[in-house]
Amino acid sequence: MLLVMLAAGILLYITHRKKTSSPSKIPVGERPESKGELLINGIVLDYGSNAEGDLDKIYVLSDKKKTILHFPPHTAQRITTAAPVRELIEAKIEQRAPDPHHPDRIFELKYLRGFKSKKELDLSAIPAPFPRKGVDVQIRAYPPWNFSLDNGREKTLVLSDKRILLPPHMAHELFPIISQAKVILVKGYMRDSAEGFVTASGKNVLKPNTIQIDSITYKIR
Repeated sequence: MLLVMLAAGILLYITHRKKTSSPSKIPVGERPESKGELLINGIVLDYGSNAEGDLDKIYVLSDKKKTILHFPPHTAQRITTAAPVRELIEAKIEQRAPDPHHPDRIFELKYLRGFKSKKELDLSAIPAPFPRKGVDVQIRAYPPWNFSLDNGREKTLVLSDKRILLPPHMAHELFPIISQAKVILVKGYMRDSAEGFVTASGKNVLKPNTIQIDSITYKIR
């Protein structure tokens, strides 16, 4: 009788251990969001750019919601060809970490297919260009001057259909002087168009090293 009671006690203990050690099931609605890739279909509404003016995101209407798909700027030329505005696309995307400065959910674009263009892009197969100085450019210009606004602030000068991009502090210092100038000479470098970047304005961007305003030369820092 003692052996029977002992065996029953051991069996009860083992059964209790299995129940308490087995993981509890999480209800479907309460499961943490998967960090894997998703496949969506949608219509391209528009493109957005970064602080430098380079296209780096697509606004897509998917399931009656606007979704933002970010991509590396050097892939913009191929992406805009495969997925022009109003194109129906299929995209493989991945959830990005939340950005406290951006309330919208942003996804990272991994793969893109345009239904009308019939072009497919695997973004991982498009290598980033090697860092290089760019093409040396020199522009001499005369008034009237064409200033433009970036993010509500004047920091771009358009000369010979090229955007002269200045750091905000230099734009604040030089634009009042340029507006009174008789002639300016800009020396700098411009990206090779073959690198795949596309600007929101459609104009090539020139990053100046120096700007000569009449007889005084300013080094851009």
